[in-house]
Amino acid sequence: MEAVILCGVQGSGKTTLFRDRFLETHARVSMDLLKTRSREARFLALCIETRMPFVVDNTNPSVADRARYIEPARAAGFKVIGYLVEVAAAPRDEIPPRALRDFARRFVRPTPAEGFDELWHVSGAGIEPLLTTPPLF
Repeated sequence: MEAVILCGVQGSGKTTLFRDRFLETHARVSMDLLKTRSREARFLALCIETRMPFVVDNTNPSVADRARYIEPARAAGFKVIGYLVEVAAAPRDEIPPRALRDFARRFVRPTPAEGFDELWHVSGAGIEPLLTTPPLF
């Protein structure tokens, strides 16, 4: 059982990653689809209760945003995998400036200490392990 948590600014390619890698095997938990936190919480609980692998396709900029999914998934025995998505699917001028500012203001880079079993970085170069500490040089 896998719980996959996507993290990235809107328009970065999170939904494309879901479609390319997880569409056939995982349920999609997304505020774009569910519209309210109450519906999202109920759908998440159903995925956990039925042991259905799921992907959270939201921006998830902060530790608290991600904990909402990580904690119940880990408690239920799910493997928790995070993806930091930084591939621009659309030109930056198509993303509302307010959305970029809000994400940048709240963004905290995901770390294993949050409860992730694996962390991946998605960029124009592909998908590779996320370095959790900045390079020295």
